[in-house]
Amino acid sequence: MQDKHTDVGRSNAMSTAIADVRARRRRFILPLIVGITVFVMQLSGQYGAGLGYALLLASVILLLGAVAALALLVLTGMFSTEYLSGAMRWLFSVGAWVYVIGVFDLSGHYLLESLQGRVELKWMLFGPLALLTLIVFDIGLYRLIYRKNHVNWKRYRQHINRKNAQPQLMRAVLYSDVLMHTSLLSVSGLRWLRHTLIFWGFVLMFAVEVAAVFVREGIPAFGFVDIWEMAGHPVRLAFDFAFDFFGLMVLIGCLLSFVWRISARGSEVVKFADTPSAVFLFLVVLSGFVVEAARIASGADLTGSAYSFVGWTMAYVAGDSSGWADAVYTPMWYLHVFGSLAFIVYIPAFRLVHSCATPVGRLMNSQKRMLANKRDSSIAGLMPGMDKQHFRS
Repeated sequence: MQDKHTDVGRSNAMSTAIADVRARRRRFILPLIVGITVFVMQLSGQYGAGLGYALLLASVILLLGAVAALALLVLTGMFSTEYLSGAMRWLFSVGAWVYVIGVFDLSGHYLLESLQGRVELKWMLFGPLALLTLIVFDIGLYRLIYRKNHVNWKRYRQHINRKNAQPQLMRAVLYSDVLMHTSLLSVSGLRWLRHTLIFWGFVLMFAVEVAAVFVREGIPAFGFVDIWEMAGHPVRLAFDFAFDFFGLMVLIGCLLSFVWRISARGSEVVKFADTPSAVFLFLVVLSGFVVEAARIASGADLTGSAYSFVGWTMAYVAGDSSGWADAVYTPMWYLHVFGSLAFIVYIPAFRLVHSCATPVGRLMNSQKRMLANKRDSSIAGLMPGMDKQHFRS
């Protein structure tokens, strides 16, 4: 009789697992069908790029909403856990699929533009490579953040709850160690400065680039005036200044990284150096400034580009008496753009483990009650019959 009940239990568990797999497949199939449909419609010339950029904008809003729900969940005691966790999962799932459908839509639009000869060769090469970069980057994020941590999450999920959470400690560590890097400052001022310049320079430069895509491409696609092509427009000048300011932060941070690497040569702390990443990022940013300088130098008026102060300075110092700007612009453009795409692929493949694991580890270590509960449960599992209070005494 017991074997019969065991077999029934196994059968029910297997049926539940099969039903879950089928449900996941349905959740994947419908968005993919929608994505392929909008891709085909774009290829037939049914509409412009406005829908694609609207979808990407909607996905950004939804994903930011998911991040906000997560922040409320782990950093505060506000609202119910079930409500916040459900909202977070829904916002993230819908935002991710809206993003995928938007990529399908824009892929069809720009493929049609390329086939009809309305796009320059460099943009014809850039489009497919940018799409491939996004796919590889997303797969890398999925593998590193979800697949590598899913087993540990299931193992310790029972110990992670808001009843034992200490959100005030989480907020303190988030501010001091993750955002301001004060623990690194206590070790070395030079290491803190170069890390902060690279980290915040890159994050803010990436954010500016995302915003620039919507201003440069999305606004005209929605039928509004293309302010990006209006010389001297305040919005364009603000973007020019922001790009150069944050890019200069990264460049200085990389230079300080090289200085610190040389000064730390032969010591044990050199293991914390990441010279390949610093060199890679340095060349990408420097090539971008050279492209900007060549564009400015080949123009008729240098004074109108003063907000791009780094490129303007390089163009002013170099001049254009030898015609260098026209000679270097195209090859440096390819180096900068495709180097940037390669760096995006490089991040999850080599650096995201360090970039994400260290802050997450510090945040989790701030939760003393959760860690104590996990420790007591682990010991109790190894020594059955012993009371948890015994371990604390």
